[in-house]
Amino acid sequence: MGTAVASPRGTLVFQQGQHPTGVFVVVKGKVRLARDCADGQRTHRTVGRGHILGLLATVSDQPYLKTAEAVEDSELAFVDRTRVMSLLGRRPDFWLQAVAVVQDELKLIRKRVKRVGDPSAGSSAITKLSNEN
Repeated sequence: MGTAVASPRGTLVFQQGQHPTGVFVVVKGKVRLARDCADGQRTHRTVGRGHILGLLATVSDQPYLKTAEAVEDSELAFVDRTRVMSLLGRRPDFWLQAVAVVQDELKLIRKRVKRVGDPSAGSSAITKLSNEN
């Protein structure tokens, strides 16, 4: 379905702010997703096999919100934007995967809001945290 991409440790898969060309599926290995925030902080997490990188940016045709870098020798499958959009149009199961990606991102935002712990911050905290992802 996709084009195999060997990504040795340290390889930049894509950079925050770069226009999306498609998605990358982690077939083997681990990739760090990092985001430089406006307040100078950097958020990051590491993902592995089966994770879809860059789906939201690709579907929305907006710049990648994070930088993706292989943290160990990895194998990825690249699917270009045209093919992604075609698959989403023809295959409902791909929409389910897209919804799962959005759900994972929302879970991370909720965890960060709980850590902030200030109910009076409410929507402003949610807005700040959602802009970090």
